[in-house]
Amino acid sequence: MSEHAAEVQASASDAASSLGWSVRAATGDDVEAVAGAVRALLLELDGTPTSTAAMEDATRTLIASPWEGAVLVAQARVAIVGVLAASWQMAIHVPGSYALIQDLWVDPAWRGQAVGAGLVEALVELTRGRHMERIEVGLPRESFSNFSATEGFYLSNGFTANGPRMRRRIP
Repeated sequence: MSEHAAEVQASASDAASSLGWSVRAATGDDVEAVAGAVRALLLELDGTPTSTAAMEDATRTLIASPWEGAVLVAQARVAIVGVLAASWQMAIHVPGSYALIQDLWVDPAWRGQAVGAGLVEALVELTRGRHMERIEVGLPRESFSNFSATEGFYLSNGFTANGPRMRRRIP
């Protein structure tokens, strides 16, 4: 773990410890739990998760490749109660590099306890340490039953509307 990542972990942990959880960088020991959390997120969003093995491989790659992004976990005692995965992007319109939140999941039993905000704040510190000035996230479809709550979460954590994202799959 880099010195800056250790500082972020300590800072986020101090802020959250009174609430019974802490934020840290994911490790290889977290692969199954992280992939399971993202699977739960996709199911909640009415998405279709890929195979567990493929999700675990992608998790391992991102954890092992700090130049590509970051995987943060919120942990309460022995269980992971939140996951944030982000990738580092380069764009002309920014200009430069920025972070893109790919996945953000909080265990339903832990929602409302600032776990998501703690994960976002830890990502803010990581991006600041990489001299990035922006974090972006795509919202779920507006038909998602908790769309308003999701949008409200991001708005309350300093995000502003930037239009929807679209995608095209390449076979």
